[in-house]
Amino acid sequence: MLLVKDLPSDQHMALQSLVGDVNSLYSSYSKEYMEHWEKGCNNDQVLQVAPDVVKQVEEGAKLLGLYHLSRFVLVESNYYDWELQQRSFRVNAPSRSHMCKTLIMENTRCTHNDITDPLYSRFYCVITRYDSPVNTQVLLNFARSLNNKAISKKNYNFRLADSQVSLEMTGYKKGGVCPVGMKSDIPMIMAESVTRLSPPVMYMGAGHIDWKLGVPVQDFINKTGCMVANLD
Repeated sequence: MLLVKDLPSDQHMALQSLVGDVNSLYSSYSKEYMEHWEKGCNNDQVLQVAPDVVKQVEEGAKLLGLYHLSRFVLVESNYYDWELQQRSFRVNAPSRSHMCKTLIMENTRCTHNDITDPLYSRFYCVITRYDSPVNTQVLLNFARSLNNKAISKKNYNFRLADSQVSLEMTGYKKGGVCPVGMKSDIPMIMAESVTRLSPPVMYMGAGHIDWKLGVPVQDFINKTGCMVANLD
């Protein structure tokens, strides 16, 4: 398969120009795009070949009342060898900015191991855009603000959770981590940059590295009750 990065420079520039035009078109017709979103959420056939971890996401989506608004996509095994733009083409995302990821972040200086208090949890499930990575200092400041900064700054230090810990808490391996259907009720924080997407949909891992999930942003927020914060 020819990758975008392998194109001659003139063709690459022409493609980037075309991508910009397509992105603008999607944004201009955002309302119409969303009006037809649910019609494209016919997952029964594709999910017939889904592994158990993707079924876990499916059941989670049903419990949340998000299934009828969810689009499951099975991608190629070399998907992560592709540039982000090409991956967005593959899942039919409106732009590369609509490509999101789920991170399990650990506060290594938390004074307990509990996740039941969203105002001071050892772990947080963070949803962010690939093109707008999480600033851990900004995340720290937001987490402290949840308790009106009553807890000392020395009791906060965020880093990506160990992959085995993430697997145990979510049931999903690296590349497939999804905020839907997790084994543990980890408090969720969505990056505010995700809410600015137009059309307002996001694509992310669906439990397995070869499966992706697209959902409307506001419906996800409404159904999960996740927090929203500026994490840039």
